Amino acid sequence: MHASSMRITALMATGLMAIAGELHAQHAGDIAIRVVDQQLEVYGPIGEEVDTEGVYLGTFGDTGFPDFTSNPGFDAIPGTLPEGRIGFTVLDGLRRWDAQSGDWLEATEVDEKLRIWFITLETIVEDAPIAGFDLAVQPDGGWHRHFNFLLLGDGKNDPAAGVYRLDLALYSTMGLQQSNPFTILFDQEADPDDVSAAIDSMYEDSPCTGDLDGNGIVDGGDLALLLAAWSTIDSLADLSRDGVVDGQDLAILLGLWGPCPG
Repeated sequence: MHASSMRITALMATGLMAIAGELHAQHAGDIAIRVVDQQLEVYGPIGEEVDTEGVYLGTFGDTGFPDFTSNPGFDAIPGTLPEGRIGFTVLDGLRRWDAQSGDWLEATEVDEKLRIWFITLETIVEDAPIAGFDLAVQPDGGWHRHFNFLLLGDGKNDPAAGVYRLDLALYSTMGLQQSNPFTILFDQEADPDDVSAAIDSMYEDSPCTGDLDGNGIVDGGDLALLLAAWSTIDSLADLSRDGVVDGQDLAILLGLWGPCPG
């Protein structure tokens, strides 16, 4: 089987695994977390032999509530982490797969929003990057968390069917380096062919976010290009896609500093 097909098969299986995994200490379908060379690293999903290389799948409605899921969760086994907190940053606004064009709509073209919360902590993802929140590492050094994800309509209409894309990175308060960017795709009553196409698009050879010169690493050359485009509408350097190159784009680039994933 082709590597891309194997990844698609693995991802499509995680929806059922997530429900069955509620009975186990490590939840099948969860995003696994480890520390490699003092950097947070995501891998998995748990229960699959194929590493899906930073792309994961959730399904709205899998727990019986429309537009809602608490999957995939995050899971670091006991002993993985020192005392502290792990959190997430949203690297881009919420995007949706456009089957007609075979590409992702820009966040500014998507009316839906994504509410992410855990007890009293909350983040609303709209059309731009946004800070998330962090949660304490367990006393045993593990970190098993399931955030609540709720897809919101535009206030007049229910959320459109389709595949939604959330780009993230994990950070720590303990001095560990931020994880490489990763993506959760959410299936909102989408056509299975569209789900497969959306997943497949994540493995096409495209430059990673922040690698403006395409050399496979986010470094000083990219910083120079971003600064040269400061206060312009340069689409390449406008990493936040808010229409202007500014401090928000600089923060995103610095947060992604280092080799591109994969």
